[in-house]
Amino acid sequence: MLEESFHHYIKDFILKSGEELEWGQPNYDNFLLEAKIIKRSERTYRILGLLTLSIQPDKVIETANDHKLDTLKFTPRKKVNLDDDDRQTFRWLEDGWILKEVRFEKDEKTVRSSHYRMGFRLYQYEQLKLQQKTDQIRQEFLQLKNQILATQDCEKLSDKKELGLQNIVNKVNQLNENELSSSDFFPQKWHLGSRLKYLHFVNAFSQLCLHKKEFDWKEIGAAYFQKIGGSKEFDSYKQEFIDHLEEWANVPAVELGLTSLGQITPVFFAGQLSGRYAAYDWGPVHALTNLSIANEAYRTKATTLWLVENRAILTRMAAAEHFLKETNSLIICVDGHVRSAHKNAIVQLLDNSDIKQVLIWCDYDRDGLQISKEIHATVYKHKNLTIKFILPEQQVICDWFQFEQCLINFLENNRMEQEQMMGGVDHWKKWIQD
Repeated sequence: MLEESFHHYIKDFILKSGEELEWGQPNYDNFLLEAKIIKRSERTYRILGLLTLSIQPDKVIETANDHKLDTLKFTPRKKVNLDDDDRQTFRWLEDGWILKEVRFEKDEKTVRSSHYRMGFRLYQYEQLKLQQKTDQIRQEFLQLKNQILATQDCEKLSDKKELGLQNIVNKVNQLNENELSSSDFFPQKWHLGSRLKYLHFVNAFSQLCLHKKEFDWKEIGAAYFQKIGGSKEFDSYKQEFIDHLEEWANVPAVELGLTSLGQITPVFFAGQLSGRYAAYDWGPVHALTNLSIANEAYRTKATTLWLVENRAILTRMAAAEHFLKETNSLIICVDGHVRSAHKNAIVQLLDNSDIKQVLIWCDYDRDGLQISKEIHATVYKHKNLTIKFILPEQQVICDWFQFEQCLINFLENNRMEQEQMMGGVDHWKKWIQD
C-alpha cells in the first residue's frame, strides 16, 4: 500500500492538470510497478503515458551514498536522460531513487519522450536533509543569539562601548529564528548564509569589545575562530559588515575599540548647522564626519530638509544664490548609499531641530528606490513631519506606498538619474510649497 504522501508527490510534481494514474499489477520479483497516465471525462478515455516506479515496502530513507546520483542534481521537476540498459540505472529505479516517465503521441502508443525523474525516496531524502539543515541553522542561530545577549551583563565599559553593545543586544534580541531569512534588520541582498556570517562577526566583535580596549581588524577573526586563516574569515565582508555593525550600534566602530582602519566617512551638506564644537552658515558645501557626528548633537534653524542621492544636486542647490537661506533649507547628500553616519546625522537633526518637512529625491532606478526606502525608514517615525518624494514628472507625493508604486510602474520601461530632471529654483520652491 503506497502512503498518502507518495500520491501527493506524484500529483504535485509529475502529473499535469487533469491527469491521474491507473495502477497495474506490481512485479514482486523486483518490486517495480507500472502505472498508466490517463485523462478521462464522461466521453473520453486517453492513455497519455506510463510511469515505472519502485514499491519496495518499508524502505528506510537512508543516504544514497552515490556520487553519480548526486552529480545528476535531481529536483522534483527535472527530467534526465539515462541509459535504460545500464545496470546502475535499473538499480536506482529498483531502489526508488528515480522513476521512469514515458509520454505517448496522440495515438497512445508511439513514444514521444522518455526520461527519468526524481523518485519519491530521493525526494524524502532531500527533504530530510533540508530539515536537518534547517534545524542546524536554528541551533546555530540560537547559540549565537544567547552568546551576544550575554554581553549585556558585563561591567566596566566606557559609556560609548556600553551604549553601542546595548544597541546591538537590543537588535539581536528582536531577531526570530523563523524570520531570519526575511528580517528587515539585514540588507535585503544578504542571503541566509551571509546573515549567519554577520551574526558570527557581531559575536566576535562584541567579545573583543568586552576584553580589549582597542583591537585590530585581524584580531576579530583570529580570536574568534582560533585557527590558521581565522584572521581572514571576515575579510570579504569587511566594509559591509562594519557599516552594518555601526548602524546596529549607532556608534562608530572606532569608538567601540576597532583601530587601524584609517577610514572616515564624510557626510556632505549645505545650509545652516551647528553643534557643540562647530557651526556652519548658509553658503558652500561642507562635510561632517562619522566621528564628529558620534560626539556631537547637531541642530539646524532650517525648517526644510532635503535628502538627495547625488552630489550634483547638492552642489547645484548650494550654488543657487540665496536659495537655501531664502527657503530656510538644509540639504544632505547620502552619496549613493545610506550609511550609519548619514542616518545618525539625520536623526540628530530631526531630534534637536524644528524641521517641518523632508524632501527625498533619488535616482529613478532600482537602487534609487531602495535608497528612498532606507531614507524613509530613517525619518518616518518622527512626529509632525511632512515627508515628500520627488516624482519623475517633477511632481511631489507625500505617501510612501503611492510613491513606491508610481516608481515601480515607471521602471517597467524607464530609467532616469536625478540630474536629468534637476529643474531649477522655481521648481524647488514649488516642491517646498506643494
